[in-house]
Amino acid sequence: MKANESIANYDIKVREYTNYAIKSIKNVCKNFGPRPVGSEAEKNAQEYMLKDLEQWCDTAVRQEYKCSDKAFMAWVPLGATLLLLNVLCFTLGLNVVGLVLAALALFFVVAEFIFYKPVLDVFFPKKPSGNVYGVIKSKGETKKRIILSGHTDSAFEWTYTYKGGRPLVATIIVTAVISILLGLGANIYGMIHFGGAFGSVVWGAEGNVALRIIAVVMYLTAPVLVMALKFCDYKRPVMGANDDLTGCFISCAAAKFLHDNDIRFENTEVAVLCAGGEEAGLRGAKAFVKDNADMLHQDGVETIFVGFDTIRELDFIDIYEKDMTGMVKNDRRVAELIQAACKEVGYDVHIGTIALGSTDAAAMSQAKIPASSIVAMDPTPARYYHTRLDDADNLSAQAIDFGVKVALETVFLYDEKGI
Repeated sequence: MKANESIANYDIKVREYTNYAIKSIKNVCKNFGPRPVGSEAEKNAQEYMLKDLEQWCDTAVRQEYKCSDKAFMAWVPLGATLLLLNVLCFTLGLNVVGLVLAALALFFVVAEFIFYKPVLDVFFPKKPSGNVYGVIKSKGETKKRIILSGHTDSAFEWTYTYKGGRPLVATIIVTAVISILLGLGANIYGMIHFGGAFGSVVWGAEGNVALRIIAVVMYLTAPVLVMALKFCDYKRPVMGANDDLTGCFISCAAAKFLHDNDIRFENTEVAVLCAGGEEAGLRGAKAFVKDNADMLHQDGVETIFVGFDTIRELDFIDIYEKDMTGMVKNDRRVAELIQAACKEVGYDVHIGTIALGSTDAAAMSQAKIPASSIVAMDPTPARYYHTRLDDADNLSAQAIDFGVKVALETVFLYDEKGI
Protein backbone atom coordinates (compact mmCIF):
# COMPACT_ATOMS: atom_id res chain seq x y z
CA MET A 1 0.00 0.00 0.00
CA LYS A 2 1.17 3.52 -0.80
CA ALA A 3 0.93 6.35 1.69
CA ASN A 4 -1.50 8.23 -0.55
CA GLU A 5 -3.81 5.19 -0.40
CA SER A 6 -3.67 4.81 3.36
CA ILE A 7 -6.48 7.22 4.31
CA ALA A 8 -9.34 9.02 2.61
CA ASN A 9 -8.75 12.58 1.39
CA TYR A 10 -5.01 12.05 1.75
CA ASP A 11 -3.83 15.30 0.14
CA ILE A 12 -6.18 17.40 2.24
CA LYS A 13 -5.26 15.56 5.44
CA VAL A 14 -1.53 15.85 4.82
CA ARG A 15 -1.90 19.62 4.85
CA GLU A 16 -2.70 19.33 8.55
CA TYR A 17 0.73 17.79 9.09
CA THR A 18 2.40 20.35 6.85
CA ASN A 19 0.73 23.04 8.95
CA TYR A 20 1.91 21.29 12.10
CA ALA A 21 5.49 21.34 10.78
CA ILE A 22 5.32 25.03 9.82
CA LYS A 23 3.72 26.03 13.13
CA SER A 24 6.35 24.05 15.06
CA ILE A 25 9.22 25.66 13.15
CA LYS A 26 7.81 29.10 13.86
CA ASN A 27 7.35 28.25 17.54
CA VAL A 28 10.95 27.07 17.89
CA CYS A 29 12.27 30.16 16.11
CA LYS A 30 10.13 32.51 18.19
CA ASN A 31 10.60 30.88 21.58
CA PHE A 32 14.17 29.55 21.41
CA GLY A 33 15.92 31.41 18.59
CA PRO A 34 19.22 30.40 16.98
CA ARG A 35 20.59 27.06 18.19
CA PRO A 36 24.37 26.56 18.02
CA VAL A 37 25.28 23.07 19.14
CA GLY A 38 25.51 22.85 22.91
CA SER A 39 23.52 26.02 23.51
CA GLU A 40 20.59 26.28 25.89
CA ALA A 41 18.45 27.15 22.87
CA GLU A 42 19.35 23.89 21.14
CA LYS A 43 18.56 21.94 24.31
CA ASN A 44 15.19 23.69 24.67
CA ALA A 45 14.34 23.00 21.03
CA GLN A 46 15.23 19.34 21.48
CA GLU A 47 13.05 19.09 24.57
CA TYR A 48 10.22 20.65 22.56
CA MET A 49 10.67 17.96 19.89
CA LEU A 50 10.94 15.27 22.55
CA LYS A 51 7.56 16.25 24.05
CA ASP A 52 5.97 15.94 20.63
CA LEU A 53 7.52 12.54 19.94
CA GLU A 54 6.52 11.28 23.37
CA GLN A 55 2.90 11.75 22.28
CA TRP A 56 3.21 9.80 19.04
CA CYS A 57 5.92 7.22 19.62
CA ASP A 58 6.07 4.17 21.84
CA THR A 59 9.40 5.36 23.20
CA ALA A 60 11.18 8.71 22.96
CA VAL A 61 14.45 9.70 24.59
CA ARG A 62 17.10 12.40 24.52
CA GLN A 63 20.62 11.00 24.56
CA GLU A 64 23.37 13.41 25.61
CA TYR A 65 26.87 13.70 24.20
CA LYS A 66 29.49 16.46 24.20
CA CYS A 67 31.17 18.38 21.42
CA SER A 68 32.64 21.77 20.57
CA ASP A 69 30.52 24.39 18.91
CA LYS A 70 33.42 26.13 17.14
CA ALA A 71 36.08 23.48 16.46
CA PHE A 72 34.72 22.26 13.12
CA MET A 73 34.76 25.62 11.30
CA ALA A 74 37.93 26.77 13.07
CA TRP A 75 39.93 25.39 10.16
CA VAL A 76 38.93 28.46 8.13
CA PRO A 77 40.53 31.21 10.27
CA LEU A 78 43.32 28.85 11.31
CA GLY A 79 44.11 27.96 7.70
CA ALA A 80 44.00 31.63 6.69
CA THR A 81 46.39 32.54 9.51
CA LEU A 82 48.83 29.80 8.54
CA LEU A 83 48.76 30.92 4.90
CA LEU A 84 49.35 34.56 5.82
CA LEU A 85 52.33 33.53 7.93
CA ASN A 86 53.51 31.45 4.98
CA VAL A 87 53.59 34.62 2.83
CA LEU A 88 55.85 36.27 5.40
CA CYS A 89 58.11 33.22 5.68
CA PHE A 90 58.47 32.92 1.92
CA THR A 91 59.37 36.60 1.65
CA LEU A 92 62.06 36.20 4.32
CA GLY A 93 63.44 33.01 2.79
CA LEU A 94 62.26 30.81 5.68
CA ASN A 95 61.14 28.23 3.16
CA VAL A 96 61.05 25.12 5.34
CA VAL A 97 58.87 26.99 7.86
CA GLY A 98 56.58 28.24 5.09
CA LEU A 99 56.33 24.73 3.67
CA VAL A 100 55.28 23.37 7.05
CA LEU A 101 52.69 26.11 7.47
CA ALA A 102 51.16 25.48 4.02
CA ALA A 103 51.17 21.73 4.65
CA LEU A 104 49.40 22.25 7.98
CA ALA A 105 46.77 24.42 6.29
CA LEU A 106 46.19 21.68 3.74
CA PHE A 107 46.00 19.06 6.49
CA PHE A 108 43.34 20.95 8.44
CA VAL A 109 41.24 21.58 5.33
CA VAL A 110 41.37 17.94 4.27
CA ALA A 111 40.90 16.48 7.75
CA GLU A 112 38.12 18.76 9.00
CA PHE A 113 36.23 19.77 5.87
CA ILE A 114 36.83 16.94 3.41
CA PHE A 115 36.78 14.00 5.83
CA TYR A 116 35.10 15.62 8.88
CA LYS A 117 37.75 14.30 11.28
CA PRO A 118 37.65 16.05 14.68
CA VAL A 119 41.35 16.98 14.70
CA LEU A 120 40.78 20.44 16.21
CA ASP A 121 38.28 19.44 18.88
CA VAL A 122 41.02 18.80 21.43
CA PHE A 123 41.83 22.53 21.45
CA PHE A 124 38.29 23.67 22.22
CA PRO A 125 36.02 23.25 25.26
CA LYS A 126 33.14 20.83 24.78
CA LYS A 127 29.52 21.51 25.55
CA PRO A 128 26.66 19.08 26.22
CA SER A 129 24.34 18.51 23.29
CA GLY A 130 21.94 15.69 22.51
CA ASN A 131 20.04 13.55 20.04
CA VAL A 132 16.28 13.05 20.28
CA TYR A 133 15.11 9.61 19.18
CA GLY A 134 11.52 8.38 18.96
CA VAL A 135 10.32 4.92 17.92
CA ILE A 136 6.99 3.60 16.64
CA LYS A 137 7.30 -0.12 17.09
CA SER A 138 6.04 -2.77 14.70
CA LYS A 139 3.01 -4.90 15.52
CA GLY A 140 4.89 -8.15 15.36
CA GLU A 141 8.53 -9.15 15.11
CA THR A 142 10.68 -6.25 13.92
CA LYS A 143 12.51 -7.17 10.74
CA LYS A 144 13.11 -3.70 9.30
CA ARG A 145 13.74 -0.24 10.69
CA ILE A 146 13.62 3.13 8.94
CA ILE A 147 15.00 6.26 10.60
CA LEU A 148 13.74 9.63 9.36
CA SER A 149 15.99 12.47 10.40
CA GLY A 150 16.75 16.17 10.52
CA HIS A 151 19.26 18.13 12.63
CA THR A 152 18.37 20.44 15.48
CA ASP A 153 21.34 22.82 15.56
CA SER A 154 21.86 25.93 13.46
CA ALA A 155 25.06 27.37 12.06
CA PHE A 156 27.03 30.50 12.81
CA GLU A 157 26.55 33.03 10.03
CA TRP A 158 28.78 32.74 6.98
CA THR A 159 29.67 36.41 6.58
CA TYR A 160 30.30 36.40 2.86
CA THR A 161 27.32 34.28 1.88
CA TYR A 162 25.19 37.02 3.39
CA LYS A 163 27.22 39.95 2.07
CA GLY A 164 28.09 38.70 -1.38
CA GLY A 165 26.55 35.34 -2.10
CA ARG A 166 28.18 32.78 -4.35
CA PRO A 167 30.70 35.06 -6.15
CA LEU A 168 32.30 36.23 -2.91
CA VAL A 169 32.28 32.79 -1.27
CA ALA A 170 33.74 31.24 -4.42
CA THR A 171 36.46 33.90 -4.51
CA ILE A 172 37.53 33.05 -0.96
CA ILE A 173 37.49 29.28 -1.58
CA VAL A 174 39.40 29.51 -4.87
CA THR A 175 41.94 31.91 -3.37
CA ALA A 176 42.49 29.58 -0.41
CA VAL A 177 43.12 26.62 -2.71
CA ILE A 178 45.55 28.69 -4.82
CA SER A 179 47.30 29.90 -1.68
CA ILE A 180 47.82 26.38 -0.37
CA LEU A 181 49.16 25.08 -3.67
CA LEU A 182 51.28 28.18 -4.12
CA GLY A 183 52.63 27.88 -0.60
CA LEU A 184 53.69 24.29 -1.12
CA GLY A 185 55.19 24.79 -4.58
CA ALA A 186 56.81 28.17 -3.91
CA ASN A 187 58.64 27.03 -0.80
CA ILE A 188 59.89 23.87 -2.45
CA TYR A 189 61.18 26.00 -5.34
CA GLY A 190 62.76 28.42 -2.87
CA MET A 191 64.57 25.58 -1.12
CA ILE A 192 65.89 24.34 -4.46
CA HIS A 193 66.94 27.84 -5.53
CA PHE A 194 68.72 28.71 -2.29
CA GLY A 195 70.10 25.21 -1.87
CA GLY A 196 68.74 24.56 1.61
CA ALA A 197 65.90 24.82 4.09
CA PHE A 198 66.58 28.52 4.64
CA GLY A 199 67.49 31.10 2.04
CA SER A 200 67.46 34.86 1.74
CA VAL A 201 64.84 37.55 1.38
CA VAL A 202 63.33 37.13 -2.09
CA TRP A 203 63.85 40.86 -2.80
CA GLY A 204 67.53 40.61 -1.93
CA ALA A 205 70.48 40.03 -4.24
CA GLU A 206 70.14 36.25 -4.08
CA GLY A 207 66.52 36.26 -5.21
CA ASN A 208 65.48 35.86 -8.82
CA VAL A 209 62.65 37.06 -11.02
CA ALA A 210 60.58 33.89 -10.53
CA LEU A 211 60.72 34.18 -6.74
CA ARG A 212 59.67 37.83 -6.92
CA ILE A 213 56.75 37.10 -9.23
CA ILE A 214 55.59 34.34 -6.88
CA ALA A 215 55.88 36.75 -3.95
CA VAL A 216 53.75 39.35 -5.74
CA VAL A 217 51.06 36.72 -6.43
CA MET A 218 51.13 35.78 -2.75
CA TYR A 219 50.71 39.42 -1.76
CA LEU A 220 47.66 39.63 -4.01
CA THR A 221 46.05 36.69 -2.16
CA ALA A 222 46.70 38.22 1.26
CA PRO A 223 43.67 40.59 1.38
CA VAL A 224 41.34 37.67 0.59
CA LEU A 225 43.01 35.55 3.27
CA VAL A 226 42.46 38.39 5.74
CA MET A 227 38.78 38.35 4.77
CA ALA A 228 38.68 34.61 5.44
CA LEU A 229 39.55 35.29 9.08
CA LYS A 230 35.96 36.53 9.42
CA PHE A 231 34.36 33.82 7.28
CA CYS A 232 32.21 32.72 10.25
CA ASP A 233 30.66 35.27 12.55
CA TYR A 234 30.68 33.48 15.89
CA LYS A 235 28.70 36.32 17.45
CA ARG A 236 25.75 35.72 15.12
CA PRO A 237 24.26 32.22 15.07
CA VAL A 238 21.48 31.99 12.52
CA MET A 239 17.90 30.87 12.99
CA GLY A 240 18.14 27.78 10.80
CA ALA A 241 14.43 27.61 10.01
CA ASN A 242 15.05 25.75 6.77
CA ASP A 243 18.44 24.32 7.74
CA ASP A 244 17.28 22.21 9.38
CA LEU A 245 14.09 22.63 11.35
CA THR A 246 12.35 21.60 8.14
CA GLY A 247 14.05 18.20 8.33
CA CYS A 248 13.22 17.75 12.01
CA PHE A 249 9.55 18.61 11.77
CA ILE A 250 8.96 16.83 8.45
CA SER A 251 10.22 13.71 10.23
CA CYS A 252 8.10 14.43 13.31
CA ALA A 253 5.05 15.11 11.08
CA ALA A 254 5.42 11.64 9.55
CA ALA A 255 5.36 10.08 13.03
CA LYS A 256 2.32 12.18 13.97
CA PHE A 257 0.52 11.07 10.80
CA LEU A 258 1.09 7.40 11.60
CA HIS A 259 -0.04 7.84 15.19
CA ASP A 260 -3.12 9.94 14.43
CA ASN A 261 -4.31 7.53 11.76
CA ASP A 262 -3.58 4.41 13.81
CA ILE A 263 -1.08 3.07 11.26
CA ARG A 264 1.42 0.56 12.57
CA PHE A 265 3.34 -1.82 10.31
CA GLU A 266 3.54 -5.54 10.93
CA ASN A 267 7.33 -5.91 10.78
CA THR A 268 8.67 -2.40 10.17
CA GLU A 269 9.73 -0.07 12.95
CA VAL A 270 9.56 3.65 12.16
CA ALA A 271 11.92 5.98 14.02
CA VAL A 272 12.63 9.71 14.08
CA LEU A 273 16.07 11.11 14.88
CA CYS A 274 16.43 14.82 15.59
CA ALA A 275 20.21 14.98 15.72
CA GLY A 276 22.34 17.67 17.26
CA GLY A 277 25.66 18.93 16.00
CA GLU A 278 25.36 18.51 12.25
CA GLU A 279 26.74 22.00 11.73
CA ALA A 280 29.59 21.08 14.09
CA GLY A 281 30.82 18.35 11.75
CA LEU A 282 28.11 15.65 12.04
CA ARG A 283 29.04 15.23 15.70
CA GLY A 284 25.52 14.34 16.84
CA ALA A 285 24.98 11.64 14.21
CA LYS A 286 28.41 10.19 14.96
CA ALA A 287 27.58 10.12 18.69
CA PHE A 288 24.24 8.46 17.95
CA VAL A 289 25.94 5.74 15.92
CA LYS A 290 28.44 5.13 18.70
CA ASP A 291 25.84 5.08 21.48
CA ASN A 292 23.40 2.83 19.61
CA ALA A 293 25.71 0.48 17.72
CA ASP A 294 24.03 -2.69 19.00
CA MET A 295 20.58 -1.52 17.98
CA LEU A 296 21.66 -0.21 14.59
CA HIS A 297 23.45 -3.45 13.72
CA GLN A 298 20.92 -5.75 15.36
CA ASP A 299 20.90 -9.22 13.84
CA GLY A 300 17.85 -9.87 11.68
CA VAL A 301 16.78 -6.22 11.58
CA GLU A 302 17.64 -4.23 8.49
CA THR A 303 18.07 -0.55 9.39
CA ILE A 304 18.14 2.34 6.91
CA PHE A 305 18.55 6.08 7.39
CA VAL A 306 16.73 8.80 5.40
CA GLY A 307 17.89 12.35 6.04
CA PHE A 308 15.93 15.52 5.24
CA ASP A 309 18.10 18.65 5.13
CA THR A 310 16.92 22.13 4.10
CA ILE A 311 13.65 21.45 2.29
CA ARG A 312 13.01 24.85 0.75
CA GLU A 313 13.40 25.08 -3.05
CA LEU A 314 11.58 22.57 -5.24
CA ASP A 315 13.56 23.65 -8.30
CA PHE A 316 16.72 22.28 -6.67
CA ILE A 317 15.78 18.91 -5.20
CA ASP A 318 18.60 16.39 -5.06
CA ILE A 319 19.15 12.99 -3.48
CA TYR A 320 22.73 12.31 -2.41
CA GLU A 321 24.34 9.04 -3.38
CA LYS A 322 27.76 10.54 -2.68
CA ASP A 323 28.19 12.63 0.44
CA MET A 324 30.85 14.55 2.34
CA THR A 325 32.04 16.45 -0.76
CA GLY A 326 31.90 13.18 -2.69
CA MET A 327 34.27 11.37 -0.31
CA VAL A 328 31.61 9.07 1.23
CA LYS A 329 29.35 6.79 -0.77
CA ASN A 330 25.79 6.60 0.46
CA ASP A 331 23.61 3.60 -0.33
CA ARG A 332 22.26 3.62 -3.88
CA ARG A 333 19.29 1.46 -2.84
CA VAL A 334 18.18 4.00 -0.23
CA ALA A 335 18.65 6.83 -2.72
CA GLU A 336 16.47 4.97 -5.23
CA LEU A 337 13.86 4.35 -2.53
CA ILE A 338 13.65 8.10 -1.87
CA GLN A 339 13.58 8.71 -5.62
CA ALA A 340 10.63 6.34 -5.99
CA ALA A 341 8.85 8.15 -3.16
CA CYS A 342 9.41 11.46 -4.94
CA LYS A 343 7.84 10.03 -8.09
CA GLU A 344 4.77 9.08 -6.07
CA VAL A 345 4.56 12.72 -5.03
CA GLY A 346 4.91 13.86 -8.63
CA TYR A 347 8.60 14.81 -8.85
CA ASP A 348 11.34 13.18 -10.92
CA VAL A 349 14.38 13.81 -8.74
CA HIS A 350 18.02 13.42 -9.67
CA ILE A 351 20.39 11.23 -7.68
CA GLY A 352 23.76 12.96 -7.42
CA THR A 353 26.69 14.14 -5.34
CA ILE A 354 26.86 16.95 -2.82
CA ALA A 355 29.26 19.59 -4.15
CA LEU A 356 30.59 20.91 -0.84
CA GLY A 357 29.83 19.91 2.72
CA SER A 358 27.93 16.95 4.07
CA THR A 359 24.73 15.62 5.62
CA ASP A 360 24.15 13.30 8.55
CA ALA A 361 23.68 10.45 6.07
CA ALA A 362 27.47 10.44 5.63
CA ALA A 363 27.99 9.58 9.30
CA MET A 364 25.56 6.69 8.95
CA SER A 365 27.18 5.46 5.75
CA GLN A 366 30.59 5.53 7.43
CA ALA A 367 29.09 3.29 10.13
CA LYS A 368 27.90 0.80 7.46
CA ILE A 369 24.23 1.75 7.85
CA PRO A 370 22.43 2.08 4.49
CA ALA A 371 21.69 5.79 4.20
CA SER A 372 20.92 8.65 1.88
CA SER A 373 19.54 12.16 2.18
CA ILE A 374 17.31 14.51 0.26
CA VAL A 375 17.94 18.26 0.01
CA ALA A 376 15.91 20.99 -1.69
CA MET A 377 18.19 24.03 -1.83
CA ASP A 378 20.07 25.93 -4.51
CA PRO A 379 23.59 24.45 -4.18
CA THR A 380 25.38 27.57 -5.40
CA PRO A 381 24.55 28.14 -2.37
CA ALA A 382 21.26 29.90 -1.67
CA ARG A 383 21.59 33.41 -0.24
CA TYR A 384 19.84 32.34 2.98
CA TYR A 385 22.20 29.37 3.52
CA HIS A 386 23.89 29.85 6.90
CA THR A 387 22.77 33.47 7.11
CA ARG A 388 20.26 35.55 9.06
CA LEU A 389 17.88 35.22 6.08
CA ASP A 390 17.12 31.60 7.05
CA ASP A 391 14.26 32.56 9.32
CA ALA A 392 10.64 31.55 9.79
CA ASP A 393 9.48 34.13 7.24
CA ASN A 394 11.49 32.33 4.56
CA LEU A 395 9.71 28.96 4.66
CA SER A 396 8.00 27.32 1.69
CA ALA A 397 4.73 25.61 2.60
CA GLN A 398 4.78 23.84 -0.77
CA ALA A 399 8.26 22.45 -0.16
CA ILE A 400 7.40 21.29 3.37
CA ASP A 401 4.24 19.63 2.08
CA PHE A 402 6.41 17.87 -0.51
CA GLY A 403 8.79 16.78 2.25
CA VAL A 404 6.05 15.34 4.46
CA LYS A 405 4.63 13.38 1.53
CA VAL A 406 8.06 12.08 0.53
CA ALA A 407 8.76 10.98 4.10
CA LEU A 408 5.48 9.09 4.26
CA GLU A 409 5.82 7.50 0.82
CA THR A 410 9.37 6.43 1.67
CA VAL A 411 8.15 4.74 4.85
CA PHE A 412 5.32 2.92 3.10
CA LEU A 413 7.52 1.86 0.18
CA TYR A 414 10.17 0.57 2.54
CA ASP A 415 7.62 -1.42 4.51
CA GLU A 416 6.27 -2.97 1.31
CA LYS A 417 9.46 -3.58 -0.67
CA GLY A 418 12.50 -2.96 1.52
CA ILE A 419 15.65 -1.95 -0.36
